[in-house]
Amino acid sequence: MKYFGDAVILCGGKSKRMDFDKSLAKINDKYIIEVISEKLALCFENVRLCADTREKLDVFALKVIEDSIKGRVGPSAGIYSALKNAATKYVFVAACDMPFISPPHIEYMKYLLKQQAFKADALVPRHGEFIEPLYAFYSGALASLFAKEIEAGNFKIHDILHKCNTQYLEEKYSRIFDENLAMFTNINYKADLERISC
Repeated sequence: MKYFGDAVILCGGKSKRMDFDKSLAKINDKYIIEVISEKLALCFENVRLCADTREKLDVFALKVIEDSIKGRVGPSAGIYSALKNAATKYVFVAACDMPFISPPHIEYMKYLLKQQAFKADALVPRHGEFIEPLYAFYSGALASLFAKEIEAGNFKIHDILHKCNTQYLEEKYSRIFDENLAMFTNINYKADLERISC
């Protein structure tokens, strides 16, 4: 099985702070999802979207994975669906509101995962007290763990990551590729869109 090739953009979420479905948000008249997918296409052969229903993403010329677990479970269900449909050893998972993802940074993460001494079920960037589980690599083998935890009512990605061999990429390495860590920026409010569009 190939190590890499799959990337999935999670397009679920309630978008409460945006007042509309953020998966359809635009910057300078271009969908953020298109910005993200074009960057991911530089690193992966197979870029797909994941959402609760396929219909809402008909506007995009990308394949859509429909959530295997319905209901407001959160992004852990999207990760599970992405892993369940994995065709490569690792899947890169990104949120649909991160337009500044860095392909060189992602390539560095791929480099680390290919090292013989670097045995990881997941590789997740960390900065300060925060981790970025929606800008991370997951092994497809974790699908069963995610299913088990979700079935048990544990929807928190942080908790699930503690139950497998998760490696964290320290901040200093991420800053080599993006000094201000803009790659981890989430677009949560309409004001964010307006500021970026200026």
